[in-house]
Amino acid sequence: MNFVKTTFIALGAALLMASCGETTKQAGLTQFDACNCATVEDTNSPDYAKCKELRKDSVYEADYQRCKLALKSGITDTSMVTIQSADKATNLKAAGDGNYTIDVATSSLTWRGENIVGKKHQGAILVKRGNVNISGGAISGGEIVIDMNTLTNTDLSGNEKTKIEGHLKSADFFDSAKFGEAIYTITSGTKKNAINYDVTGKLTIKGITQDLNCTLVVAPNGDGINVGGGFVFDRSKFDVRFGSDKFFDNLGDNLIKNEVIMTVNLQGKK
Repeated sequence: MNFVKTTFIALGAALLMASCGETTKQAGLTQFDACNCATVEDTNSPDYAKCKELRKDSVYEADYQRCKLALKSGITDTSMVTIQSADKATNLKAAGDGNYTIDVATSSLTWRGENIVGKKHQGAILVKRGNVNISGGAISGGEIVIDMNTLTNTDLSGNEKTKIEGHLKSADFFDSAKFGEAIYTITSGTKKNAINYDVTGKLTIKGITQDLNCTLVVAPNGDGINVGGGFVFDRSKFDVRFGSDKFFDNLGDNLIKNEVIMTVNLQGKK
C-alpha cells in the first residue's frame, strides 16, 4: 500500500515529515538514533539501558520526545521519520489572507488513547464543518466542529470494534447522543515562521469549555490551505470519567490514562 507523504506539526516545535509503511520488528537495535530508541518499550532490555544513557544529552532527548510523539500519532515506521526545527525552516511560502472553509470530504482527525499497562487504541472522527481566518499574515480566528457521532475505532474489528465504539459514544465517555458536537475555537495564532503558528484556543466537549493551545502548520495549497497539527487534551477536565484516576481509586490495571492524543489533517478552500 502506498501512502501519501504528509507534513504536520505534532506539539512542541517539531516539524515531522513522514511516509507511513509497515514496520519490521528486529531482535535488537542496530542503530541508536532517537527515533529507533523511541520504539523500545521493554525497560529491562539492553537497548533500553543504552537509549537511557544517550537520552542524558539534551539535544538527543528533545529528538527522542518528538519521535515518541510521532509514534503516538500513528507514524509507526520510524525509519521514514525525519525531524527539522520548524523555528529554523526557511524558504517557506505563507498562506494568503482570507477566510478558508474546511473541506470536510478531504479532512480528517485521528485519536489515540491508552491504559496504564500500555494497551493502546486509536481511531478517527469526522469534521462536521469549520473555517480558518488569516488576516495580515496571521491567524485571526476560526473553528473546527467535530461530529462525535462519527467516532470510530481503527485497530479492532468485528464485535470488539462495535463494542468499543459504542462504549466511547456512551455516557461513560463522550455521550454523543446528548453532546453530538465538540468544537475547537481558534482565538488567535502567533506566527513563528511562514507556516508555523502558536495557536491560542478553546476546546468544548460535553458542553464544557477549557483553554487549549497548540501548534499548527498552515501551508498554502494552490488557492487553499493545508492545516496540520497535534494536541493532547485531558479528558477528565471534560467530565469523561470512565477508568479515570481523577474520579476513582484503586483502579489497578483498569486505569485508563486521561490524556487523549489528537492529530489533525485539514484542507481549506476560500
